[in-house]
Amino acid sequence: MSKKLLLIGVGKAHLSLLRKLKTNPLSDCEVTLLNPAYTYHYSDMFSGFVEGIYQLEDLQIDLADLTEKAGIRLIQGAALSIDVKQKMVLTEKGDILSFDCLSLDIDTREKEIEILPEQENIVRYDRKHQIERFQNHESKNGTVVIVGRGAPSIEISFAFQAWKQTHGDDEEVILISSKNSCEGNGNQESQRLKAMLRNAGVQVQENEKVVEVGERSIITDKRTISYDCLFWMTGPEAPKIYTSSKLPTDDQGYLLVEDTLQVKEFPFIFGAGNGVTIRNHPNLPRNGTMAEKQGEVLADNLKGYLGSGEGYHFEPQKRPLSIVSVGHQKALLKFGSFSTTGKLAWKLKNKIDCRFVASFR
Repeated sequence: MSKKLLLIGVGKAHLSLLRKLKTNPLSDCEVTLLNPAYTYHYSDMFSGFVEGIYQLEDLQIDLADLTEKAGIRLIQGAALSIDVKQKMVLTEKGDILSFDCLSLDIDTREKEIEILPEQENIVRYDRKHQIERFQNHESKNGTVVIVGRGAPSIEISFAFQAWKQTHGDDEEVILISSKNSCEGNGNQESQRLKAMLRNAGVQVQENEKVVEVGERSIITDKRTISYDCLFWMTGPEAPKIYTSSKLPTDDQGYLLVEDTLQVKEFPFIFGAGNGVTIRNHPNLPRNGTMAEKQGEVLADNLKGYLGSGEGYHFEPQKRPLSIVSVGHQKALLKFGSFSTTGKLAWKLKNKIDCRFVASFR
């Protein structure tokens, strides 16, 4: 009798797993993927899309096509709760999915979304499909406010500003952060990126907390700012399903796994991507590079658990490559102690990103 492997969510870790299963399927195993959407939007190319360098189809991965080629059943929906004892998952539509082995790669949510009204000119970074609205030039006109910090919000700020400079739009791009806007990039790179943002004309306002969001304005603890488009990128928050399902988590609610990517108390449950914390590596950045590397280990360990019994331990890169797009097809590249800025760095990023998306087609 074949075993049942249930995959919940699609981030870079599960994408890497799906790619492996397409060429090397699991024997005697029925694989099902539960995901809210049939299309994956590759966020590393968002800034290039906003700037007008890429078309929407350049950053889309067709999950229906990918799973069909891999012989995997795809169900559209989201997991509502996990019953560990019965080995069942309840979906938001009321379906019950049973499993012998479960793998979780659930996307994180943006923080403080409860203060956001539902309106067309507010874009949430955790709703990847909302990026589609920037196909139209009108969506990028006027004052754009980005609330957030870290590499994604920096890249989007540069992208909007570059688009405006190219199209003669003199309205402001404003980046608001409750802390250091360039957090996570190292002190030297952080100062460099902030200087580059300001030199490009982006208004950088740090240590400023948004307390209220209206239809056309936001109120911070220091001022009121009008906007035509608001981009909400406040950083990751752990999926609620882990705590509600009484799975082991860290103090922030992220699923706690060992370096085999298994939950210690329930070795038939695996987790990877931005929604998990690895016990032996608790301070890893929650980014696509780490998630993709976890996906490679995840594929081998799921195969080992369901078959051979062999497994591997995840070891993070000691000197990860970081490339941040800074607009006008230029980027800041950092590898260890080496860093450089320019068009060659962007060309490398473009090559890596395009190759990644192409590998799923």
